[in-house]
Amino acid sequence: MSEDKPVWRRSRQSNAPGGRTHRHVVKLTTEQELAAQARAKVSGVTVARLLADSALSQQRALIAHEDLAQLFALTNHVAAVGRNLNQLAKAANATGELEPETAAAVESVMRLFDRLHTIRVELAGR
Repeated sequence: MSEDKPVWRRSRQSNAPGGRTHRHVVKLTTEQELAAQARAKVSGVTVARLLADSALSQQRALIAHEDLAQLFALTNHVAAVGRNLNQLAKAANATGELEPETAAAVESVMRLFDRLHTIRVELAGR
């Protein structure tokens, strides 16, 4: 019969060559302390390690509310243009001829791609 050994998660970091010589004191409110303890417990680490890992991890880029609103509006516009193109394609397949609105729809798609590129460049530059 095989003996089941408990798998323990190490809550301390491995020793670093030369040790860790820098120390920081962080003061938290009672609510912040309780939240930090809960998160640390769930993660299986100490509060100190949780705070250090949080500070040193690569953070996601923050997106401004206005930029996010623009992206949502642009997404809705892309969906509307897509529906129009589907309708135009269905009509072209049925009749064998392009509708006069097709050129305007294609131009709209080109403008959308230009706007998406501009937004991407603006967000990447931050």
